[in-house]
Amino acid sequence: MPLVSLIEEATGATNTVALLRLSRAGVNVIETSITPASRAVGAPLADVEVPPGTVVAAVVRDGTPVAPAADLLLAAGDEILVVSHAATEVEVHAAFR
Repeated sequence: MPLVSLIEEATGATNTVALLRLSRAGVNVIETSITPASRAVGAPLADVEVPPGTVVAAVVRDGTPVAPAADLLLAAGDEILVVSHAATEVEVHAAFR
């Protein structure tokens, strides 16, 4: 599934207008993945220290968006979608590695 479709499904946006508004407001949508070697494997989402100004929007597991609950245990292969007005892609990737 294309990233835009996953974001639309995870955020409830029905078209890309909402994504464009986020971009104009200085908010970035960043995707990262949990690798088998990641220290985040098996950890609850709440234990991952994301950069300031960053919110986890969705966890995509096996192609299905999962609500980003604090007690969700992260697994290798999970794709994480975050929105941030301050963090860079490098900072987001580092938080989940």
